[in-house]
Amino acid sequence: LQSEAKKQTPKERALGLLRSSNSNLDWDRAYILCASNGFTEGVAALYEQKGDVGSLLDLYIENDDVSSIRRLLITHGEQHPDLHVKALHYFARNPQLVDSEQLLSECLTTIERHSLMSPLRVLQALGGSERSGVTLGMVRGYIMRQLEATTARISENEKSVSAYADEYKLHHSNMEALRTKPIVFQSTKCTSCMTPLDLPSIHFLCKHSYHQRCLGDVSDSCPRCQMENQMLEDQRRHQEINAKKHSLFFDKLQSSSDGFDVVAEWFSKNPFTFTKLVDQ
Repeated sequence: LQSEAKKQTPKERALGLLRSSNSNLDWDRAYILCASNGFTEGVAALYEQKGDVGSLLDLYIENDDVSSIRRLLITHGEQHPDLHVKALHYFARNPQLVDSEQLLSECLTTIERHSLMSPLRVLQALGGSERSGVTLGMVRGYIMRQLEATTARISENEKSVSAYADEYKLHHSNMEALRTKPIVFQSTKCTSCMTPLDLPSIHFLCKHSYHQRCLGDVSDSCPRCQMENQMLEDQRRHQEINAKKHSLFFDKLQSSSDGFDVVAEWFSKNPFTFTKLVDQ
């Protein structure tokens, strides 16, 4: 072992010491010594020991160490996908690098898989710098996938909008009919006991009819529809309560990858109304 240690250069011995998990080094002092003496490999070893992959990537970018950048992305890219965002900006500014197109494609694939950036931000990163030399051919695959995904979402949204519009028209016409037209009750059997109706009987606007004796003391709402009506009433009250919880809305907005989708969902449920519900 002593002969092998003698064969090692001082640089190799220093790296072995920095990478050793058993050494009781003062990290800050070791970092200052390595940085002040331009010992980049030593600084990288300290970052590795500390597990600071973000600073490690910054160090490799500062020194244009492409092979180390690629190795770091392969080793830690899945656990720390945000590393690919930094790498994307670097590769976009340096298209002259060897295999830059492949490296750029790998970063875009990971960013797309983890939804780390919106397509607009990606395009701004690729072309937002005067040093950027990214061509359309280098990102053609990414752009085509985004266009196809956007087209599919638009088609799904149009179907949803059409379905909601039809449902709204149906409910609106039903409400208008209840308000302006007479209701003819044609039920001949009690919804509860299923025997022929006789007087006294009670008819509800939902078209369910009952013997008065079958309803007992409950005569203000249809027992068959009571659960559904209660659910709708609870939803309305929940929306009224949420109208005052501004922090809940902003928390959902900040945590979502699609802020517009959150805003649209909240507006569709009308949570911003301050109209008080009045119990009839």
